[in-house]
Amino acid sequence: MPQDGVFIHYLVEELKPTLVGGRINKIHQPSPLLLLFQIRNKGINHNLLISSTIDTPRMHLTEQKFVNPQNPLNFCTLLRKYLERGEITNLSQYNNDRLIIISIKSYDELGYETTYSLMIELMGRNSNIILVNSEGKIIDAVRKIPPSVSNTRLIIPKAIYRYPESNKTNPYTVDDDFINYDQLEGCSKVLINELNHTQENVSEVINRSINPTFFKKDKPDFYCFDLKHLDVNKQFFPSLSSLLDHYYTSTLKTKTEEANDLKRIVKNKLNHCYKKENNLLDDLNKAEENLKYNDLGILLQANLYQVKKGMEQVIVINFLENNEEIIINLDPNKDPSENLKIFFTKGKKAKKTLIEANKQLVIVRDEIEYLENILFQLEDATPTECEEIKNELIQNGYIRNKTKRSSKNQKLSITKYTIDEIDIYIGKNNLQNNYLTHTLAKPYDYWFHIKDGTGSHVIVKVPNIEFELTETIIRFAANAASYYSKFRTSSSVPVDYTRIKYIKKIPGQMGSKVTYTNQLTIYIDPVEPKIDNIS
Repeated sequence: MPQDGVFIHYLVEELKPTLVGGRINKIHQPSPLLLLFQIRNKGINHNLLISSTIDTPRMHLTEQKFVNPQNPLNFCTLLRKYLERGEITNLSQYNNDRLIIISIKSYDELGYETTYSLMIELMGRNSNIILVNSEGKIIDAVRKIPPSVSNTRLIIPKAIYRYPESNKTNPYTVDDDFINYDQLEGCSKVLINELNHTQENVSEVINRSINPTFFKKDKPDFYCFDLKHLDVNKQFFPSLSSLLDHYYTSTLKTKTEEANDLKRIVKNKLNHCYKKENNLLDDLNKAEENLKYNDLGILLQANLYQVKKGMEQVIVINFLENNEEIIINLDPNKDPSENLKIFFTKGKKAKKTLIEANKQLVIVRDEIEYLENILFQLEDATPTECEEIKNELIQNGYIRNKTKRSSKNQKLSITKYTIDEIDIYIGKNNLQNNYLTHTLAKPYDYWFHIKDGTGSHVIVKVPNIEFELTETIIRFAANAASYYSKFRTSSSVPVDYTRIKYIKKIPGQMGSKVTYTNQLTIYIDPVEPKIDNIS
């Protein structure tokens, strides 16, 4: 999507009159990578959405409604502390990069007036939201980048904020005869294509009148003005914010609905499993209590000579425990042998119940673990990954396959990175995990996974058995395994890694659980995986 530097140039110009001079009344964080600011300016409330998600980074005014968590997330609490009731004094763009700076006049912990800067980096996989104080030091960020990930640009509290480096040329400063379009800073491919297909120079193109345009082609797209080289259906909007609001609402609708439908199905199955687990635990407790009937039967059998039909109880010596007297209640309508049979039958049934209920408890807890893992995978799943998870649920009988079409040979959409010509694959769901570990990987390839938890299988493809992993590759693969797991927000997460030949799939087990040996362990603080060389 061409939300490039030129688009952001005009977006900043559009938002300035609305935001500058406004006061921040409320700050919400509906999800870990999404912020919502309520800004009041000239008696009117405006909702500013800021997203640093990988596939949908953006900033614009919005009419959308969001559900906020019951307890605010840590970053939201921090922003409220520093920025709520603050006044926006300026809105600017750094060079022609995809970086917006919101300057906010507020007060520090001691009550002195100061200025904070909210750095909005809308850079795809490198997107971030960073709060910086008046001295240029980072207070906190949505995504932290510690020294273990980058030696050049640290994004951690108390580090000096450094702007992203760029060796390209700002298009607003070039001469009319400039033709090296690939060296223009903040210009997307679609804009460069426009420059190549028009007789206008750079300045004439990027200074066109703003006309927010939504392109209806195979894949919906947009830009801040009309692109003449695109001969497709077009829809125009009154503002860039309304364009972005429409685009992301319509684009994300399919993903949201599909994920929500699958979540509802999985949650219903989970609730059934939870009830079954509770029932089994009740059965086990009752069976444990009923085991006493076997001992009572032994005691009764030893004293059967004392029992007569019509007796309601008999007092015997408990030689199985403490040799104290114990009362055994009887059914007066039964003769001694029938009473004895009742006790032994209840004791025998209790033993069988314990064995069978424990077996079923293992099965249902495995299913609960599997379904909870599916719910986790759905949280960040793309539309394609949602479809893969749906196919897995069809294969496991949780969803009826209405199309009657086999999905076993469906091509999987697997995330791949390349470091020093070594490919690293990340499985985002069970189908991908199983394919990577048991089909794609060779015996001498490496497998990374968090220790004692559910998460992604990360495969490092190596050229031969003699190849030794570098520290860079180990740390990147371990970080990916920890980030795409339930321990994403934890620190010092243990990650095991070993060769594929030491991995064994658990027979009959749903999902992608395996056993492994000969592993090494590395501890890592999870951050979103990102490198320059993305394949």
